[in-house]
Amino acid sequence: MSAREFNQSVARAQRLADDEPVLVTRRGEPAYVLLNIAEYERLRSEAPGGDGRSLLDVIEPVPDDADPDDAFGRIMDEIAAERSRDFGREAEL
Repeated sequence: MSAREFNQSVARAQRLADDEPVLVTRRGEPAYVLLNIAEYERLRSEAPGGDGRSLLDVIEPVPDDADPDDAFGRIMDEIAAERSRDFGREAEL
């Protein structure tokens, strides 16, 4: 189904997705897939590390009383510290 067809008939795309994934193309190239929720949940549970958790479920939450600027600064400091130890790799010339 093209993106134009999808935009003209979202309801039709939803009906089709009840039975099978709907591939939506943009300029003839695959761009999106519309799935029913049962299929999405099945795929999500089978994904590597498929315990069904999202990224938000596994990251450490910022305490409610934390200053967002301090939390962001701490995260950026951690990233910078990790990057400072990464010297890349030797290139074969």
